[in-house]
Amino acid sequence: MAKYNAHLVAVSFWFNEFSQFIDLLNQGKSLEEIKTISVEDNYFKQSSKLRTLEMFSQLKQRTDTLNGDYFELFTSLDIPNQKIVNLISVINMDKLFSEFMYESFRNELLLGDSKLYDYEVQSFFDRKQAEDDQVASWTDETITRLSGSYLTFLREAGLLEDKGEYDDVIRPLIDIRLQDVMRDNNENVALASLLGR
Repeated sequence: MAKYNAHLVAVSFWFNEFSQFIDLLNQGKSLEEIKTISVEDNYFKQSSKLRTLEMFSQLKQRTDTLNGDYFELFTSLDIPNQKIVNLISVINMDKLFSEFMYESFRNELLLGDSKLYDYEVQSFFDRKQAEDDQVASWTDETITRLSGSYLTFLREAGLLEDKGEYDDVIRPLIDIRLQDVMRDNNENVALASLLGR
């Protein structure tokens, strides 16, 4: 994985678009063909060509972290598990988010508290700022926006439910076939994060 970055503040969960992207790959479309229909036909229904290219780049990066086993399985999964595949791709491409999932989300599952408070998210970032100069250099605004992005991604993935003062942590029911694909691809840390092991 690369160094820490805060790119998740500028992107969305984009589950529907992620699903469409995988459908196109499963139809045998090349990345160049997908890029072309994204721009020329506005396939992903974006407001501008620039936004279309940003989305294409992000979805390409996400799918690049997965192999054909995921694509083959994807269409036979229910929607909650398809959302988990999207989340796995984000975990795979973002070191800091991966660590948040393992150190914070997993802990909620392990401890059985099932309530994630804003101060717990802030505590994660405080630790990272103490450990890493790059994260330490980020402004409070960046940390706040990134915290919000993490929570939004997890809510859209169906793993958190906003209760106002805190979020209820929802243990995902991961399809056994998806668990097998994750193990086959040595994604044991991501699997442990999602299962609370």
